[in-house]
Amino acid sequence: MKEQFPGHSGYAYQQEPTTSNETITDPYRPAPAADQDQAMVEELRSGNSQAMISFFNLYYAPLCYFAERMIHDRQAAEDIVEDTFMKLWKKHTDFASIQNIKAFLYITTRNACLNLLKQYQRDAVSRRELAYLNGDSDDFVLNTIIRTEVMAEIYRQIEKLPTQSRKVLKMSVFDNMRNHEIAAALDVSIHTVKNQKVRAMQLLRMNICRNHSGA
Repeated sequence: MKEQFPGHSGYAYQQEPTTSNETITDPYRPAPAADQDQAMVEELRSGNSQAMISFFNLYYAPLCYFAERMIHDRQAAEDIVEDTFMKLWKKHTDFASIQNIKAFLYITTRNACLNLLKQYQRDAVSRRELAYLNGDSDDFVLNTIIRTEVMAEIYRQIEKLPTQSRKVLKMSVFDNMRNHEIAAALDVSIHTVKNQKVRAMQLLRMNICRNHSGA
């Protein structure tokens, strides 16, 4: 069985505990993202496993997209990214900023992907995937990182949505669940699911626009 960092129980995003007194993020007031990021870094440096889970929730899916774009193998991409987070956890005291952590995640994932592709080449399994390494690899990786950063920002803003809207959107987008499946899982009506999805998308657009206009 693979080693896991504390609190990690699978490939999907980690469900956060909720209470009846949960505070809902005000979508009209941009959060001080830089301060929050640095606070998360400090918590990670101190060995707080919840901070590790927060980084996992933010970057796991985007990094899987990044890796899958390189190696065209979803399961292998997930394995690589999980290993990357294990390495991050083992080195959690080494990082002073969010930029350091992001660089580590991208570089570690990229290198693991390249190593796997070289193994594919040695095994004569797939040479087509290595064609871009002959001259276009830097542009390919840069373009993929840009796409991944956009996805990471979307994930970050999803985490700021009100609880019910966030749950519905994650089930729909991440788990590919249909409206009636979500309704059954949450014990609500299909009409409620539809309304929550519309609300989630509206707040998501608003938060992203406000975040970039205030940058």
